[in-house]
Amino acid sequence: MLVFIMLVIMAVTYGVNLFLIAYMRKRPQIDVVERLSMLLGVNMSVLFVDGIVLFVGKLLLEAAMIIE
Repeated sequence: MLVFIMLVIMAVTYGVNLFLIAYMRKRPQIDVVERLSMLLGVNMSVLFVDGIVLFVGKLLLEAAMIIE
């Protein structure tokens, strides 16, 4: 189950990066620093949410094992 959650999170992370790169290609007037800040900011936010989801998923799996 945890492997499935990790695969979904990985797909979401790469999907967000794909949409962000497609958005930045449509707007070529963005400076390099602004482009890098957008990439790093979005990636850090997505990774933060991914970490929270994995932590909660692991807690739920361990709680289910204790209940059984």
